[in-house]
Amino acid sequence: MTLPLLIHRMKRVFVSFAVLLAISSTTLAAIKSEAPDYFARAQDAISRRDFDSALNALDSALKEAPDNATARLWRGRLRADRGAFDRALEDLDEAVRLAPQSAEAIAARGFVKQKKGDADGALADFDSALRIDPANDLALYCRGLLHGGAGQLQAALGDLNAALAANPRNSAALASRGQIHLMRQEIDEATADFEACLEIDPKDPAGFTGRAAAEFANGDYEKAATDYTEVIRLLPQDSRPLAQRGYARAALEQTDKALEDFDAALKLDPKDTAALIGRAGIRRVQKKLPEAVADYTTILASDARDLGALMGRASAFYVMGELKKATDDYAVAIKSRPDFPQAWNDYAWLLATAKDDAARDGKTAVEYATKACELTDWKNGAYLDTLAAANAEKGDFEAALKWQNEAVSASGTELEEVQAEIKSRIELYQQKKPYREEPK
Repeated sequence: MTLPLLIHRMKRVFVSFAVLLAISSTTLAAIKSEAPDYFARAQDAISRRDFDSALNALDSALKEAPDNATARLWRGRLRADRGAFDRALEDLDEAVRLAPQSAEAIAARGFVKQKKGDADGALADFDSALRIDPANDLALYCRGLLHGGAGQLQAALGDLNAALAANPRNSAALASRGQIHLMRQEIDEATADFEACLEIDPKDPAGFTGRAAAEFANGDYEKAATDYTEVIRLLPQDSRPLAQRGYARAALEQTDKALEDFDAALKLDPKDTAALIGRAGIRRVQKKLPEAVADYTTILASDARDLGALMGRASAFYVMGELKKATDDYAVAIKSRPDFPQAWNDYAWLLATAKDDAARDGKTAVEYATKACELTDWKNGAYLDTLAAANAEKGDFEAALKWQNEAVSASGTELEEVQAEIKSRIELYQQKKPYREEPK
């Protein structure tokens, strides 16, 4: 069972402005020069992390000095921290108008646009801020998130490296860079970043979660489970670390404990996709197929194109003999993800080998199996095996034998029983007989 990448996702690795950015002495002087009493109150409130009082003081300051760009900037930041993104954007638009060369204001506006889902607008602001100040760590950090979310991992790494060069103690950037290293399968580098997060803050949930993901990737499932346990202690109302520990326990073959974790995660969040996928996988192994189907269906009720749920439910339906339902799910899977070869292969296998005459379609099976082989550069032995079975169903046994021999050659690293099964079909096709499978 593979572990979904469940450390705080790129779009979610944000920290508050108050934590990420310190007020500079220049900024403080700019506010103080216009409204000293209100500034003193705002300064004191921010030092005590009393952001409500800070906002009230800035409101008063801006009544006296509405053109104070720095007060606009900080009120916009604090409003963004409270989730009032529309009002924050109003302030930050005004701050940029009043101070068009302020990289801080432009980067802050990009941050809010990113939070509102305006990726193009955010990217334009980050680029503008970095033309003014190439070392602006907020712009570098947030642009790195955008690149990472778009799958541009090298660009993301470059921005996050630069953000950390500007501010080595930016733990959010460290956690994000660790995630990028995980996505690039650079496990040692990822581990170093997450441990650096924990050196800055020994109670950082992202540090524990990321380190656990790296440990899982290295096969250190016991250590991963231990780190996830710490995250559960730190975030008792978060379903995600429970689901993550469930995967670690499943990898340790602690099936009962894994199920306990998935069930506990789903009590906190009945729609936790990772927990539902994990529990459904265990239920399939336990041959509790209707229960597995129920879990997959819960996911698909929220996202009808979720690939893991579609493939899992289709497989369960196939084993249950519900072939029409299985093909319906495979059809949605290949439409939503035409670049995913397993969907093409599994659909083709059903069409080529089903015992139900009404379910088979040799011509379509050849088309779909060919697509799976093309997507894997004709190197996947299992997919070549499917192509052979599809040609046999179509009645072209010469092509079936050709592809079955190719499948044997490409399956040298498979388990011995898998290799033996693939080889066994050669004799069948020599006898001009198609292959039929009892779902399993």
